[in-house]
Amino acid sequence: MRLLLTILAVAVVSVGGGWLLSDRGNDAPSDVGTVTLSPSLTIADPTIGTNVPAAGKLFPSISLKNLSGEDVDFSALRGKPMVVNFWFSTCEPCKREFPALLAAAASTKGNVSFVGVNPQDTAVAAQDFVKEYASESNDFIYVRDPNGELLTQLGVGTFPMTLFVDAGGVIVSQHAGEITSAELATTMQKYFGVS
Repeated sequence: MRLLLTILAVAVVSVGGGWLLSDRGNDAPSDVGTVTLSPSLTIADPTIGTNVPAAGKLFPSISLKNLSGEDVDFSALRGKPMVVNFWFSTCEPCKREFPALLAAAASTKGNVSFVGVNPQDTAVAAQDFVKEYASESNDFIYVRDPNGELLTQLGVGTFPMTLFVDAGGVIVSQHAGEITSAELATTMQKYFGVS
């Protein structure tokens, strides 16, 4: 009998304590989980399937490591147009579009910088991808963005994503999803005068 009373007392205390704790949650403000940095600051947080519009913005001055661990300073790439492609190794559209990107890079004969940005893979996985699907030529620079710094600054939320940046560092166009040879040629002709 004593055991039954003890079990009953524990059950009553547990239910009552749970009710009290859960009732306190009803007094929580509706903005729990949000952070206000400044009343005038709004940060767009891209989700899967969305990208923050980038055209007209200055490409960030950022330095990232290439696949060999050396620094690549994006501000040093200014002075000629740039095509920046965001990719990762298990992305099927990324695999399919790489031949078009490599051909476009080769066709510009160094007049346009091509940069592949990998925000997700380890250095080894990114290197393996390049060996299998692309090439480590002088026509294409591969960098890693493991902390998502560039990804966050540009609001990239889908992959692949390709940005077209003019010689002054201004993003003139963006393309979400797999890009074709024809789309690359048309966009480069329109904004850079090359195809």
